[in-house]
Amino acid sequence: MQRLTWQLTQRRIGYSAGDLDAYEAGEHTREAAAERMRTWLPASRLLALALWRASRDAGLLIDDVPVTRALWWLGGARANDLFAEPLPSWDPGVVGTWPRLQQRYEALEEPARDIVAWHTIAHVAESRPYEDSDRSLPPHPLLLGARCRSIAAGPYRDGQPPRWKPQVAFAAERLEEALVGLRSGLWHPEDDVRSAAAALHPTLAAGPGPQTSPLPDGCDRPTWSQRLCRIEHIHATILSVLDRHDDTTPKRSPQAPFGYALRALSVALAGLLSTARELEQLWARRSGTIGQWERAPATGTA
Repeated sequence: MQRLTWQLTQRRIGYSAGDLDAYEAGEHTREAAAERMRTWLPASRLLALALWRASRDAGLLIDDVPVTRALWWLGGARANDLFAEPLPSWDPGVVGTWPRLQQRYEALEEPARDIVAWHTIAHVAESRPYEDSDRSLPPHPLLLGARCRSIAAGPYRDGQPPRWKPQVAFAAERLEEALVGLRSGLWHPEDDVRSAAAALHPTLAAGPGPQTSPLPDGCDRPTWSQRLCRIEHIHATILSVLDRHDDTTPKRSPQAPFGYALRALSVALAGLLSTARELEQLWARRSGTIGQWERAPATGTA
C-alpha cells in the first residue's frame, strides 16, 4: 500500500492551482504544458518526499498522512530533515535525481506549498455537499490517500473534462431551451405532451420509498445517497414515458422540445447507472448511523 500510494502521490498530488484551474478553464496550451514540466511536476516530487517523511515520522501508512503535515518539511520546523538519509527510491521512469531536486529546493518550495493550499481549498469545496446527512461525525480529514483517489477518480483526467460533463451540459441546454420556449409562448405543449409530463412528474417529485430508512433527525428532505439510489428508477421511467409519447405521436419531430430534452436527460443519467446500482447494494447493507455509513470504505461492512 505504501509503495502504491507513493507512486500515486507523485503522479496525482502535483496538480495545483497553476495546473488544475487552467485545465478546468480549457487552457491546454503548449505554454501550460511546459510550465507543468518545468515547475509543477518537480514541485509535486518535492511534496511527495515531504509526505513520505511525514508518514515515517508519525509511523503511519502514507495513505493516512494529513496532507498539511507536509508543511513541516517544506519551510517548517523540519525543513532541514527533508533530504536526510534514508530517501525513497527514485522512480527510474522520471527524469532527475534527489540531489538535482535538492539543488532546486528554493525555487520549488513555494509551488509545493501552493499545491497543499490548492488541495486544502478543493477538499473543503468538494466535501461541503457531502457532509454527513445526520451530522453525527466530525468533518472529513484531509488525508493523502483520500485526496489522491479523489483526484484519480475525479473530473480532471490529465486536463480532460469529466466523462459525464458533455452529456449533462447538453441535457441542461435542452431543458433550458424547452423552458424558454414555454415561458415565451413560442412552444405550446399539446395534450399528449401534457399527459406524458403528468405521468413523469410523480416519479421526479417522489421522496424515498418504503425500502429506505426514515429520514435522519434534522433532515427535512431525502439525503444525497437516497436520491442517487433512485436514478435507475427515474431513468427507466423517462424511457417508458418517451416510448409511450413516441407511440402516440409518430409524426412528431424528435426535435420537439419535450422529447428532445428528455432524450438528452436520459443519456446523461445512463452514465450514472452502474454507480447508482453499486451504491444501492451498499445502502441495503448499511448499519450504524447514516453518517457512519456515508463515511465507511466501500470495502467495509457498514
